[in-house]
Amino acid sequence: MITSSYGSVQDFYHVNNDNGPSGVTPYHVFSLSAVWSLPWYVQASGVKRAFLGGWQFSDVTAIQGGFPLDPGLATATPGLATRPDHVPGQSILGPKTVNEWFNTSAFAAPAPGFFGNARTGSITGPGTISFDMALYKDFNIGERAKVQFRSEFFNIFNHTNFANVSTAFGSGNFGQVTSARDPRILELALRFQF
Repeated sequence: MITSSYGSVQDFYHVNNDNGPSGVTPYHVFSLSAVWSLPWYVQASGVKRAFLGGWQFSDVTAIQGGFPLDPGLATATPGLATRPDHVPGQSILGPKTVNEWFNTSAFAAPAPGFFGNARTGSITGPGTISFDMALYKDFNIGERAKVQFRSEFFNIFNHTNFANVSTAFGSGNFGQVTSARDPRILELALRFQF
């Protein structure tokens, strides 16, 4: 059986019709990570230095485009077809809203006995924008032991990142966003090292 990265091939006599972008590779990726030792109160002494000096800040920023998604079929009698037809002249790009992520009118059910001509990976899913930050400090206890206080903020700006989009033509939620990734998460931790 011939398979692609998306599953089985729809039409064994026209295998090239299943060519399309890989479903595991986003088109654009930007990532940045940084660690900054905060310079405040480093030269101070006593209580000021113990509590206000020596803090470190870190950031991991990830911005990426969406993954290619396959249009599918959820009709009552799809026959051998696994994808819908792409309506000529209709752009798949859509309003990118929760209720219509892509142009749903760009697809139609294939005629009975025919395979759908919509390309694999022709729908671009939602991207992600995430800023993860941390603020931490080591407090020395004697010569070897220390306690590290960490405050970590995941998705600190609470940006909504959509996750899944229904791509099955004929389903009640076709073209709609069906879930989202985690909202802002805050963690506080104490770590004892000896």
